[in-house]
Amino acid sequence: MKSPLKPAHLPEHLYRLCSYFLPRLMFLRSVHGAQISWGDITIALQDFPAGLQDLSSAEFWEEWMQRWNQQGYEYSRLAGESGSTAGAKAAWRSAAACFHWAEFMYFSDPVQKTQMRQAVKECFMKSLEHTKLPLSTGEFMYGDVRVPYYLVLPDVSSDSKKRWPCVILSNGLDSVTEVEVFAFAEQFLARGIAVFMFDGPGQGINLGCNSIDMQFENVVQKIIARLRFESAVDSSRLGFFGISFGGYLALRVARYLGTEFRAVVNLSGGPSLSPYATLPRRLKEDFRYAFMGGDDADMQRLFDQLRLTEPEQNTVDTLSVHGALDDIFPLKELQHFHQYLGINHPLKIYPTEAHVCLNYISQYSIEVSDWLETKLVKSAD
Repeated sequence: MKSPLKPAHLPEHLYRLCSYFLPRLMFLRSVHGAQISWGDITIALQDFPAGLQDLSSAEFWEEWMQRWNQQGYEYSRLAGESGSTAGAKAAWRSAAACFHWAEFMYFSDPVQKTQMRQAVKECFMKSLEHTKLPLSTGEFMYGDVRVPYYLVLPDVSSDSKKRWPCVILSNGLDSVTEVEVFAFAEQFLARGIAVFMFDGPGQGINLGCNSIDMQFENVVQKIIARLRFESAVDSSRLGFFGISFGGYLALRVARYLGTEFRAVVNLSGGPSLSPYATLPRRLKEDFRYAFMGGDDADMQRLFDQLRLTEPEQNTVDTLSVHGALDDIFPLKELQHFHQYLGINHPLKIYPTEAHVCLNYISQYSIEVSDWLETKLVKSAD
């Protein structure tokens, strides 16, 4: 006798394993950015093998990848069959997000990982084909690395000649511009701030193809030079926003390029990393993949080189958001850094949160965006 049919649900053992990062899968509430729903999670992960309970194992992420990849193909099929522009847009957005969640912790096959990241971009761009979003794309060369970017303006219908303040947004190690970064970008656009999003060396589509640049401020310097020639951007009102390892890059930008910016936001980065040996295996692989590093000793030397010292002088307002339970960037080091900066540089701490404070993302995204609006828009009014 066949078992009665039941609705799809997330297996209990998988919920326990993944409860930390499940909020990330439904990153904010985007209008244009790639996004999934809770139903997508339960459909993709129903009947996940109970024997796979080690998040550090390649077998776990192989199974995870296959399921989300299939979900991405299902949405791609739906987009192609949809008889409406709105339906196709929604399906392509979901397809892009599914392909990202398929690959974000998958490192077994670099070629396949890059192909899935390319699928994220392609599906995302298809979702925008019939929108009126004032988005332009381009690329520039940084050495021998091709850096693609999106420049998006707020609603220009009221004033097409206006020069907008602009925030440059940086990815972390395993995020993609079209999902996590774009979700934050929409918060800034809604407040009258243009956004510049890019895939630098070792980021986005370049992940696994080249290493993150140790002097990443040099990449940002090229972006600033480019924005000075954008007629719709007021390059005297620039901000920088970085998430996760991008938050570390934000602190680095504040340290070395502070005079170029009015405000910098560091979301869960810090001036120094925890010892490489103490990181969970999947995070070790994440860092090794992004930096194309060697053995553990080589990676620890790299971590030591990345450590930031306090700036000789404070030149830009800096806001940090951090979880007290963060096991990647120790809170104590960030607190010391902010004590050096002074009271005009707020540090918001969530006592019960880990890296990126995912349970509070809908709350602090409002506070961070309002703070940037105050620094870039209202201060000039």
